[in-house]
Amino acid sequence: MRKIVAMAIAFTLLGVNNASAHQPVNLGKSDTTAAKGPLLVDGTVSFAVRASFTKAREVRAFRAQLKAGDSLEVQYLIIDKAPENKLKVNQLPTLVITSPSGARQVMKLDERTEFLETFSQTLYFYLGRINQRAESGIYNFTMTSKARSAITLGVGYREVPGDVIRGALPTPAATPATTPSVSASPTPTPSPSVSSTPEAGITRAQVEMRNSKNACWSIIDEKVYDLTRWIDSHPGGPSYIQFICGKDGTNSFKAQHSGRANPTARLADFLLGPLAR
Repeated sequence: MRKIVAMAIAFTLLGVNNASAHQPVNLGKSDTTAAKGPLLVDGTVSFAVRASFTKAREVRAFRAQLKAGDSLEVQYLIIDKAPENKLKVNQLPTLVITSPSGARQVMKLDERTEFLETFSQTLYFYLGRINQRAESGIYNFTMTSKARSAITLGVGYREVPGDVIRGALPTPAATPATTPSVSASPTPTPSPSVSSTPEAGITRAQVEMRNSKNACWSIIDEKVYDLTRWIDSHPGGPSYIQFICGKDGTNSFKAQHSGRANPTARLADFLLGPLAR
């Protein structure tokens, strides 16, 4: 478990690209309630959730979805640097986890176990951990600051890519029932010749082939973008872009840039065309 969390943190700090790289999640100032914050679609996938606070009584929150019988695994960490390592336990942000049934659990900060994250040579402290059977549904995580500080929460344990979305979890559209209709037999008419016209747009297969740093295409809101030139110049580091190469990056892009005009405007520079339907 410690190795998994360490790797997730390393990807956050260094932007390392890997087939099973864990997507870092940075909470922003607008993430003041769990409903407004991002949703980890599968809470068993390993994520490194980073929350920064500039003063007391600031709130950051997010959600994670789990199935009955899953393992709810959460770790509370700080970097060994000021101001976090100088604060007493009662000065650090509180973490309240609310289960789907409404049960509230406050993370106990009852340890101070250090470990060296070898990728970036950064020293961290584990201050608290939770490992228990999960209920089915969405868990809410709410952090409230008591002073200027920053913490990292390790959530999940499986080393596979995971999805992060904002807003409600999409539900499959119900298929309407078909009612047989009775109609009179039509008068036969000559059948028109059928010509096959290729549908305009770029196919998913074409996108999936461009899944590397040297050729990075991604689907965002049913449009295809060539993000190859954006990888090295992206302010958040190359891993944010490389994570969505060769696939539909809509949810990931919105989770990181929702409500911000600059990234959306920048994205328009890389538009290739619509996705073929």
